[in-house]
Amino acid sequence: MKIIDQTPFVNEKGELGFSQRVQGMLQFGVNWPAELKAQQVIINYFDRNLEKGFTLIRNQTLGQSGITIPLILVGSAGLFVINITYLRGRYEARGNEWNVESGNQFKPARENMVQKTTTLTRALTAFIERQGTKLPAPVEPVLIAAEPGLHIDTDSPAVRVLMSDGIRTFVAGLKTSAPVLRADMVLELVDRIIDPRPARVKPAPAPAPVVVPPAVQAPAPQPQPAPQNVSRARAIFNAAEEEKPFDPSAFDFALAEDEAAVRALPQTQGEPAVPSETKRASRRILGMTLGQIAFLFVMGLALVCILAAFGYLLFNAS
Repeated sequence: MKIIDQTPFVNEKGELGFSQRVQGMLQFGVNWPAELKAQQVIINYFDRNLEKGFTLIRNQTLGQSGITIPLILVGSAGLFVINITYLRGRYEARGNEWNVESGNQFKPARENMVQKTTTLTRALTAFIERQGTKLPAPVEPVLIAAEPGLHIDTDSPAVRVLMSDGIRTFVAGLKTSAPVLRADMVLELVDRIIDPRPARVKPAPAPAPVVVPPAVQAPAPQPQPAPQNVSRARAIFNAAEEEKPFDPSAFDFALAEDEAAVRALPQTQGEPAVPSETKRASRRILGMTLGQIAFLFVMGLALVCILAAFGYLLFNAS
């Protein structure tokens, strides 16, 4: 299986240093390292059990929309959006609901993992189709529990829900299911996700000329040079427009505008919704948000206190 890791801040070995860990937590939330650890557990199992022909894309951001898909699996069995959760305890997936056990009953959880998975799936579908690529089959949303300590009661959930002991059956089904995507389609989808661009549009065939019988043929109109010049200028203008190179940023901007609901999706489990790009840009100071600056200030203050205490101990010891 081919793995394309788009995770930011990690080194070649997929590890996080201290500074990279802090940067990731500032950008994606304090639970980001736990999410990466849960992803790695599932990736290792897929890598051991899925053969060639499957491609796994990790933490792919859809252009400039700010939407990051945890895992995208592409193969002959289809196209899958896989959301990984590191939660523990007892939960319930009922339709579009995601509830957590509270006493003898279930109540809505702080973050709806089912709804988040379906929203990520809609975002990826729109991202591909707006490039002019028609999907032969719908993108399938999958929610996987990486922790054996998570038990999920299901009742017709809107997504496929897998506990840790159900991953083996899921992978076996991928290998034995009837092909949904051809090999060339798999490569094209991976290319569209990694490097978005519009599909080539074949020119429409010229209409066949209409033959008018001589008896009813109207006299030929007199030539009009002025309109021909206008038509020729219009044709040159249209040709120049068609030859313009594709601008990915313009495509991404359109995606971000249309996916307003997706853009407000929480980026980490248990974290508040991420503000829009416009609000985030207006609140940045030296490229950082107010929350990031406050976090760095607290970290710096703690470091000064530690150094002061260390100096005090050295002074007393001397």
